[in-house]
Amino acid sequence: MPVTRCLLLLLLVGLAPAAAAQPVAPGTRVDGIAAVVGEGVVLLSEVDALAQQAAASQQQAVTPEVWSRALDQLVDRRVLVEAIRRDTTIQVTEDQVSTEVDRQMAGLIEQAGGEDALVAAYGRPLADLREQFREDTRDELMLQQARGRRFRSVGITPGEVREWFERIPPEQRTMVPELVRVAHVALVARPDDAAKARARAFAQALRDSVVAGQATLEAVADRHSQDPGNVRTDGRRNGGRYDTFRLRDLEPTFRAALGALAPGQMSQVVETPFGFHVMRLNGFNGEAVSFNHVLITPQATSSPDQLRDRLAVLRDSVVTHGVPFEAIARRHSDDQLSALRGGIVADPQTGERDLAVEALASLDPRWGTTVRGLDEGEISEPSAVRLLDGTEAVHFVLLQRRTPTHRLSFETDYALLSQYALNEKRNRLAGEWVAELRPSVHVEVRASQYVPR
Repeated sequence: MPVTRCLLLLLLVGLAPAAAAQPVAPGTRVDGIAAVVGEGVVLLSEVDALAQQAAASQQQAVTPEVWSRALDQLVDRRVLVEAIRRDTTIQVTEDQVSTEVDRQMAGLIEQAGGEDALVAAYGRPLADLREQFREDTRDELMLQQARGRRFRSVGITPGEVREWFERIPPEQRTMVPELVRVAHVALVARPDDAAKARARAFAQALRDSVVAGQATLEAVADRHSQDPGNVRTDGRRNGGRYDTFRLRDLEPTFRAALGALAPGQMSQVVETPFGFHVMRLNGFNGEAVSFNHVLITPQATSSPDQLRDRLAVLRDSVVTHGVPFEAIARRHSDDQLSALRGGIVADPQTGERDLAVEALASLDPRWGTTVRGLDEGEISEPSAVRLLDGTEAVHFVLLQRRTPTHRLSFETDYALLSQYALNEKRNRLAGEWVAELRPSVHVEVRASQYVPR
C-alpha cells in the first residue's frame, strides 16, 4: 500500500479503539492449521480474517501476496507470544484480563443485540467465547507490556522524519483531511448521594421481602431488576439468573461478595459501579458459577436541560467574565482525561491533538456538526455529545485551530509525519526482535501458499 494511503487511513480511523482479538465468526474456516508455533497454532481462519481486513483497507480482493503477508504477521506475533510467556518479569493480573475481557464482551453483546443473539450468531456458549477472549487478551496485554519496555526509549530525529517523508514521491503525497484542535468542558448526568441512598434502601427492601418469604428472588428480579442482561432478545425475563460466567470474570466487588456465599445463601446489599445488588449463589458447574441477582441503579439527578443550564453559566464565565477556559475545564469537566489537560481533547490511543473532523463525525455526527460550525477561537453553545470513551454527556467546545484539507507537507504536518515515521522505525525494530527470537521457538508452516476458502 502506498505510504500516503496508509497515512490517510490512519487519519480517518485514528480515534477508534485499538483492535481487539475477536472470536472466529460463523461460516469461516476453523479446522485448518496454517502454522504451528511453539505450543500454539495459527488457524487458516485467522489468516483469512486478517487478509480480508488488509484487502478491504486497500479496496481490493484477497490475493496470494496479501494472504501470505497475513500469515507471516500472525506467525511473527505468535513467536513473540511464545517467547514472552517464558519471561517471568512480564506480569499481567487476572483483574487486568477480566477488565479488558468485560469491555470487549460488552461491545460484542451490544453489537449483536444481546447475549442470546451473540450465542446464536457464533453457535458457541458465552463461556466459550469468554475463554477464547481471556487467552487472546492475556497475550495482548503481555505483548503491550513487553513492547513498551523494549521500545519506550526509541525516538525519532527531525532528520529521520525528513528522510522518511522524502521517500514518498511528490505525486503520492495525498490530500490530508480537515484537522482540528479542540478543547471542551463536559458534564455527565450522575446520581447524587440522596439518589444513591434511595436506591440502596429500595434494594434492601426487596431483599427483606425475599428473606421474609413474601416473594422469590426470581420474581423480584423480573419485576424490579435494572440489569439489561435480565431481558432476553425475545422479551422474556430470566429471573436474574446467570450460569456461564466464571467467578474470576466478574466485577471485583461483585465477585468478592458472591465468592463469600455458600450455595443457596443470599448476600446483603452490595454496591458496585453499576449500582446496588442482591445476589444468591446457586452453585458451581466446573469453573462456571451459577447465581441470581437483582440490580437497582441510582437514577441520575440531573437532566440534560439542567446540565445545559450549568454549562451555560460556565461558558458565560469564560466568554463574558474572562475566566480562563483551562481553569473551568480542570475544575468542572466530568471528562477526566481532557480535564487534566485543561479541556484539551486528544486521540486516546496516541495522544495526538490534531483530529480529523471526519473521524470525529464518524464517532458521533454531533461532534462534526459542532466543530464545523465554529471559527478559530470561538466557543460553541452547550450541546449533547458522545465522548470518545462512549459516555453520553453535554458539553461546549472551544475550537483552538483548524487546518483545512491540504496536500501532505513536511512543514504543516510534521507532528503527523513524525508519529508515523516513529511507528515505522519501531516496526522495523520489532521485525529485528522477532528475527532474534525465532531460532528459539519451533515454527512449522503448513500452508505457505494461499489456500482459497
